[in-house]
Amino acid sequence: MRLSTMAQALCVGFAMLVGFSQPRGLAEDAVAFLGTYCVDCHNADDANGEREFDALDLSSTDHDTQIILQEIIDQLTLGDMPPEDAEQPTREDRQAAIDSLTASLQQLRQQSSSTGGQTVLRRLTRREYLATVSDLFQMDMSMFDPSNRFPRDNTVEQLDNVGDALVTSGYLLEQYLDAADAIVEKALANRTQPEERTWHFDDHFRQQPELDGAHRAAFQFRYLCLYDSPLADRPEGAYGPLEAFAEGVPSDGVYEVRVLAQALHRDTPYSEADLKIDLSEKFRLGIRPGNVKAGSLHTMQPIQPLLAERTIEDGEPQWYTMEVPLDRGFTPRFTFENGLREVRPLHTRLHRKYADTLPEHARGGQGIVRARNVMLRYGQVPQIRIHEVEIRGPIFRQWPSATLASVLPGGRFEPGDARELTEAFARRAYRRSLKPGELDRLMSVYQTRLQHGRDPFGAFKDTLKTVLCSPAFLYLHPDSAPETDQISQHALAARLSYFLTGSMPDASLQEMADAQGLDREALLEQTRRLLADRKSDAMIAGFTDAWLNLRALGEMPPDRDQFWRYYASNLQPDMKRETRTFLRHLIDENASVVRWLDADYSFINRDLAKLYGVVDQVPAEGADAFRKVVFSDRRRGGLLGQASVLTVSANGIETSPVVRGVWMLENVLGTPPPPPPDDVPAIDPDVRGATSVRDLLEKHRTSAACNECHRKIDPLGFALECFDPIGELRTRYENKAAIDTSGKLPSGQAFDGVAELKTLLVQRRAFFARAFTEKLFAYALGRRIELSDRATIDAILEQLAENEYPTRELIEHIVTSDLFSRR
Repeated sequence: MRLSTMAQALCVGFAMLVGFSQPRGLAEDAVAFLGTYCVDCHNADDANGEREFDALDLSSTDHDTQIILQEIIDQLTLGDMPPEDAEQPTREDRQAAIDSLTASLQQLRQQSSSTGGQTVLRRLTRREYLATVSDLFQMDMSMFDPSNRFPRDNTVEQLDNVGDALVTSGYLLEQYLDAADAIVEKALANRTQPEERTWHFDDHFRQQPELDGAHRAAFQFRYLCLYDSPLADRPEGAYGPLEAFAEGVPSDGVYEVRVLAQALHRDTPYSEADLKIDLSEKFRLGIRPGNVKAGSLHTMQPIQPLLAERTIEDGEPQWYTMEVPLDRGFTPRFTFENGLREVRPLHTRLHRKYADTLPEHARGGQGIVRARNVMLRYGQVPQIRIHEVEIRGPIFRQWPSATLASVLPGGRFEPGDARELTEAFARRAYRRSLKPGELDRLMSVYQTRLQHGRDPFGAFKDTLKTVLCSPAFLYLHPDSAPETDQISQHALAARLSYFLTGSMPDASLQEMADAQGLDREALLEQTRRLLADRKSDAMIAGFTDAWLNLRALGEMPPDRDQFWRYYASNLQPDMKRETRTFLRHLIDENASVVRWLDADYSFINRDLAKLYGVVDQVPAEGADAFRKVVFSDRRRGGLLGQASVLTVSANGIETSPVVRGVWMLENVLGTPPPPPPDDVPAIDPDVRGATSVRDLLEKHRTSAACNECHRKIDPLGFALECFDPIGELRTRYENKAAIDTSGKLPSGQAFDGVAELKTLLVQRRAFFARAFTEKLFAYALGRRIELSDRATIDAILEQLAENEYPTRELIEHIVTSDLFSRR
């Protein structure tokens, strides 16, 4: 028989377990179990799995030994060991061995004295930095990214907030200086209220050079026309800027944008196969900012969030009004959010293919210029046509603005107030009261700048920049009182806030810390308050990025030809939002984390409903709204039917049962497979005759070096093969080979498809709950989960198991645990 690495550890170590102080009956049961099921086939002379354990001492309290013991217990609990082709123990014998090993592990934990398990001093991540700046200055950051030159944060197990991995380099320090300068100058750019103005445009709508000639010939620049979607690979008419307003708005603020627009040619005679657009959907007009300093206004720019969107009616032009934030120098650019995939190569194809729909004099001729001129003048290319635009602003409903008031509450600066204003700002920035000497050092900067000729307000701004470059702002300090491992009240407030909102503590939480009032009940109250606030969406986004690796979504983009809907409907943000909305639902309803595995519903918009084949359940009106949809097809619903995880676990062109299987082991069961041994050479399996992915992997598993892991990985991946690289259901591969989603787990449990696999996974809910909890704990603490943390996690899971691990209560238990308030 062939046993896994975990089984080897059982065989080699069984005799040593007798020496532990535990009930004699349990020890005897373990010895009998291991002797019966392991010793004959696995020993130091013949170690299956290419690993030997002759030198392994299970009486040692080192962490490696404890990890091995825990893995042994996990494998026995899962039923994966002994494997199906080996002699099987009775349920009672298996449980007795698990009990014995668990008692041994608990004693090892008590004997060990780990120096780990502490949260180290760590800097803010890039996302935390931006959120903190936004809250500190009450500043809209949608068009302003002072961190755009920061190095990418290192990740550990997909977490971006692990303290010891967040290195600080000389280069990053330089970027902090530049960022502080940009932030303060932007925040205090206007100390007097800007005058409200109105701009009106109804002619001379120039577009990108490729279109200019055709638009002159067709309608003398009378209209601004949008054709492509914003994600077009070679955009032509994807972005409609106001060239006469290229310099942008004169001041940061909110602007009212009125547009006279119409949707044209949704009834076009051209086929959807040619156009790559869903003509059943009403056209959607978007506004995205553009800055001429960042490059051409006709193409994609680094910062271009969707500021507003409206559904445009067919027929006569109508006025549409939107309010959008715009930063100084940014101009509104209009977009066709669900537009054509790529109009540029279409001109010649449509001109040739649909010549009979054109006037006789417009037929014939060659070249893209001829085709473009004809099709835009006489053709029926789907488009949004804009007739007039009016912009009014900036609109301030109060003055001073929130940003100015965050630094200057009265909107004015008096030199005599410099010390008081600096103290108030630094206190909020440092997230605590100032320590002795800190304010004096800041004021010495102010005085030095005055001596060097700076005016008082300039010196004050330089002092604020100093605050933003201080370690007290850039780092989260797990400081504690003398002779205790409990972190201070202000450090606890910061830890809670950065866990649940990704940013600095708000006024309510800060006041609790100031009053030394953050006891267990107060922490529970603050946790519930913050979870009910939409600011906790930042935690949901950050955690799902880490747990499910959704941060990597888009790093291997789907093929543009095969998966054009992904781009035409801009599905990537929708995919993320579905997963985030699902977690928001679990928190708000305090629903079981097991719903990730067995739910028959999810939260989707109309674009995702099309991908999932349930478009009849999501109305066209409010197409972008996410709503609960219940699926009759059990392959959908919950985590395993969500396009986000199905796309991030594919490579954009094809799927791999191995990649998806590993993803399942890591994120669903929390039992990642070990890396291949260093001494195993690269394998080039004989795949002649393989007609499907399953056949190929069957050939692959004939190698003993691969079989041990792949017998666990591949079945999980096979179940998900019914989904293509963007999560759409399929029954055949591109080569027409039929897809077989059946499989058998190492325990011998068979399933036919992902719906039956979900049932088996629900039976292993405790493993899923542990994997979810450990990742959430790591995210909350900003450090790796150590073996010494296991007892606390065990206790929490034991308390919540009866009620199926309710999500909000799980978060509450994390916050009120001893781990959360310790260094």
